[in-house]
Amino acid sequence: MKNFILPLLVVVFIALLNTSCEQKCYDCTKKCGTCTKGFVSVFGCEKDSLLSGFSVDSWEFYLESQGYTCTVTNTNDTEVCGLQEKKSLEDEGYKCVVQ
Repeated sequence: MKNFILPLLVVVFIALLNTSCEQKCYDCTKKCGTCTKGFVSVFGCEKDSLLSGFSVDSWEFYLESQGYTCTVTNTNDTEVCGLQEKKSLEDEGYKCVVQ
């Protein structure tokens, strides 16, 4: 019985190491909005210079108070693996969640 427990523990330990070292993958989306008023339309996404540092939600709120009709969606779906790629997309305004 003792000869069986040690190899079993080694196999379990190796299996745990392999799963902890696997690279996580993420689904990333970027929130964008389109606002129209008559024949005028504006479009912007999170972290775009058009939004002047404001979020899409605050941009939508402001423009709707000015009489615009806005539609906000999550667009630009992309999939990345690894923390560096995830961080890079989040710096561009993407929101990433583990797959």
